[in-house]
Amino acid sequence: MWDYVKELKEKGLIRHWGFSFHADPELLEELLIAHPDAEFVQLQINYADWENPGVASRRNYEICQAHGKPVVIMEPVKGGVLADPIPEVKEVFAQSGKGWSCASWALRYAAGIGNLLAVLSGMSDLSQMDDNLRTMQGFAPLNAEEQAVIQKAQEALNNDKSIPCTACHYCTEGCPMGIPIPEIFNVVNRKRGSAAFRTVREYNIVTQGKGRASDCVACGQCESVCPQHLPIIRLLQDCRTLEQ
Repeated sequence: MWDYVKELKEKGLIRHWGFSFHADPELLEELLIAHPDAEFVQLQINYADWENPGVASRRNYEICQAHGKPVVIMEPVKGGVLADPIPEVKEVFAQSGKGWSCASWALRYAAGIGNLLAVLSGMSDLSQMDDNLRTMQGFAPLNAEEQAVIQKAQEALNNDKSIPCTACHYCTEGCPMGIPIPEIFNVVNRKRGSAAFRTVREYNIVTQGKGRASDCVACGQCESVCPQHLPIIRLLQDCRTLEQ
């Protein structure tokens, strides 16, 4: 792969090349030492994962800086999770008086980190695009007061016991038992947010005709591809209590 992209650049078919990275800092260090001609690195960075040891956003970013590599940010809104966060986080932002959307807070945090090529943001409709455009017009990094708001949001997230699944479905593509892992985790999270939620009924709906949590054979395929580095096997074991 490395030789292939270098060959394409030598032929003039591409101008710049870099790579997307989802693993641990030690491997990133190894790759940048082995391939110093890489021109950028794409990293998952957002205020929820900056100090998350499973994602290691801050440490990976620092390694890129040490090697002089600019960064492309992916997942600034964590797969949409930070666009519609838990009520405690929404309340933190509402009390700030800024009037920014939750997604805008997340984008402003990511874009203000520095030494970036781009911040990638997925959008589902025109209103989200308009919100992104408003966020970046005349952009300025968060000031000290606004950073304090982000810190409160981070603390609220740290106190949350929800499963931080972004429903990317990487885990389901190779699951030998066909378990709808993100949908099961969503049922668990919704139960935590509402005492009236009919958990068992919803669990039976999302698993109808598919694998159930108890069908997990602990092959580890799902954990090997999860960008959030979730302990999926253990979490599925916990979800077996929904089977009635």
